[in-house]
Amino acid sequence: MRKPLAAVLCIATLAAPGLSAAQTQSTWTSSYTDGVVTATETDAHGRVPAIIQCRPPTGDIVLSEFTLAGAGRRARTSAVGIGNLTVNVPSRVERNGRQDALMINLPQRPPILAGVQPTDHITVTVNNRSR
Repeated sequence: MRKPLAAVLCIATLAAPGLSAAQTQSTWTSSYTDGVVTATETDAHGRVPAIIQCRPPTGDIVLSEFTLAGAGRRARTSAVGIGNLTVNVPSRVERNGRQDALMINLPQRPPILAGVQPTDHITVTVNNRSR
């Protein structure tokens, strides 16, 4: 029961519009491959500023944010907001292909996704920079 519930919550989160209200020209596409649900944001110039993945078997949500990688280099935590709920979670900067990405794992505990609504926005803040 936990895996189907996690998948439904992942899909609901991935369906949430943009990482911020300022992104009026971005689009999201989603895919399901080998049990991994992936949502990819593409901006008006064809660049990928963010990727959200739900990975089995734990159902953890992994945020890969490319525009905040520079701000996150010395940070150990980032604030992730979904709707009205904000949690501080560990973050790190990793190389992802040819770019650095701010990587954030959203664990199932605390249940940050329990109150997600389809119109909620996701925000990421690290070192006083938000997106």
